[in-house]
Amino acid sequence: MKRKYYLVDTENVGDKWFGLLDKINKKDRIVTFYTENHSKRLREFLLRQVNNSQIIWLECAVGNNALDYQLIGVLGYLIVKHPKASFCIYSNDKGYEKTVEFWESRGIRISLKGSEQKKKAKKSEKKLEKSSVKKSEKSTEKNTVKKKEKKKGKQPAATQPCHTDEQTYHSASPGLVEQNGELSAEQYVTEISRCIPLSNMVGWYCALTVVLGQSAGKIWYNKIKNNEQIKQELSKNCIADSYSRGVSLTTLVLRANNLDTGMGEAAFKIIQAHTPKDLTKIKAGLDTMLGQPPQNKNHYYKALRPMVSLLHKL
Repeated sequence: MKRKYYLVDTENVGDKWFGLLDKINKKDRIVTFYTENHSKRLREFLLRQVNNSQIIWLECAVGNNALDYQLIGVLGYLIVKHPKASFCIYSNDKGYEKTVEFWESRGIRISLKGSEQKKKAKKSEKKLEKSSVKKSEKSTEKNTVKKKEKKKGKQPAATQPCHTDEQTYHSASPGLVEQNGELSAEQYVTEISRCIPLSNMVGWYCALTVVLGQSAGKIWYNKIKNNEQIKQELSKNCIADSYSRGVSLTTLVLRANNLDTGMGEAAFKIIQAHTPKDLTKIKAGLDTMLGQPPQNKNHYYKALRPMVSLLHKL
């Protein structure tokens, strides 16, 4: 079992973290950041636990956001020293969200937790559940209508396909390009599952946040990451050919940004023609070869820029 480090912002959560000690594993460590302005309860707790090897006590300098900066500095040090460990910032401070996103996108297992985060997580789960129930109800209504139409001898209305079984880009792409309506979040997730293996969760995080946006992307990432059944179902969709996966993913990103999906393969070839660091050349290639008008010429680069490294690793 790998070690987990809990970095506690006592200026923010006060004494609410005391219960962590009863929940963590023997190998885990709690790094407690406090200042001279700490509470009486914290001082009493420190005296009782001063010899506990699972708790590391770090007194910080006092100042505006000083403790936050010191916590982030120690976090960086621990990640470099123990890259295979996992980390949790225990705080309700939203300012840490960007820090978590930065490290998470680079393959580090890290989370932000606190009393307020737990409430938000529950709210997000309830929203997803309500959304799923509504979609299920709509699906049931559609099926009922179809059955009635069949009984009357009518042909059911055409439904929008969501490709999951195709094995090559060339058989799947036309359907994706021809669909005029907006894809649902579930359909975007299914399309991503065709392009990125479930073994590459860093790639999944990147694709989900680019296609669905940061907020919805993170919710879906956590939903997939923590559910083995969903992983198994989605893993069945992955295309074997890496080139086809790259073209499909490029096309999907263009679709999510309301750009011409017919340019998907051309855009992917431009990205593949240069190294991930040659962003200037990639931008120039997209601007020139895609032949966009002056007011739109940066749109393709802006949409695909966050995906460049991922598209090279597929």
